[in-house]
Amino acid sequence: MNNPRQHTRHGLTAEYRNADIHLSSRVLCETPLSLAVEKSAQLCALLFLASDNAESGVFGDLNPEIQNRVLSLAAGLAHETLVLSELATQCEANAQVA
Repeated sequence: MNNPRQHTRHGLTAEYRNADIHLSSRVLCETPLSLAVEKSAQLCALLFLASDNAESGVFGDLNPEIQNRVLSLAAGLAHETLVLSELATQCEANAQVA
């Protein structure tokens, strides 16, 4: 497939080109730090729910596939938070140099 196929909705773009899928999102009126804070809050909420369900035994009763998806979602949020935090640090360092 040489012609890329692309679809955008609500600031999220999915592009399919040569058996690769690229997802990109556009977040208006945010800074890397404010978005990292938001992603961190989402991760905290997800882990709170998972932990609360684990303590009550509900999480362990879930299908292993669902457990893996919850953990994968948490790992993805953690990775996004890390990258955004690093970008915020770079932006701050560049601002201090300028």
